Amino acid sequence: MLSRRKVDIKADKDTLLELHCRINYESAAPLSRAEPYDQYREKWLSTSPSHPEIFLKDLAESMADKRTIAEIWEDDGAVVGYLWVRFSDLHWGDDNLTTAQVYDLMVTDDYQRHGIGRKLLAHAEKLARDRGADILRSGTGIENTASQSLHESSAFKIYYIEYEKLLTNEKIMESR
Repeated sequence: MLSRRKVDIKADKDTLLELHCRINYESAAPLSRAEPYDQYREKWLSTSPSHPEIFLKDLAESMADKRTIAEIWEDDGAVVGYLWVRFSDLHWGDDNLTTAQVYDLMVTDDYQRHGIGRKLLAHAEKLARDRGADILRSGTGIENTASQSLHESSAFKIYYIEYEKLLTNEKIMESR
């Protein structure tokens, strides 16, 4: 039976770091994904300034906003997924809009392809709507086809595209 609970940053620290790092890897640019996950993870955990500390600080600060969605989903105590959605109020002339941005949505390996990602996204949409959002946004990587399919089947539309061009390989290849 699936249950969900609010993130406890101190108690959930290791789980949050692992899931957030995995999300970053799954949605990273092809260049970053050229290395195995374990190498990517080691770099992410040891970078300076500290990616883990920055992530945990951002998550904690966002949770000060009562609209923020930060949940761990479980099945009899086993972590099934994680969801983090932040809200922003935009002022454009006379228009005021509230966006809800899915920063993290992750289903653990053992629970993938069972409709849980769809449940997480539908839950995010319902709560975002209930908490006053006009727009729900969510991003993913160019190679994360499972996430792209989930978004497209949930009626998301592409609204922004970024491009990348390597100008030098020397530094990048030395780090491999």
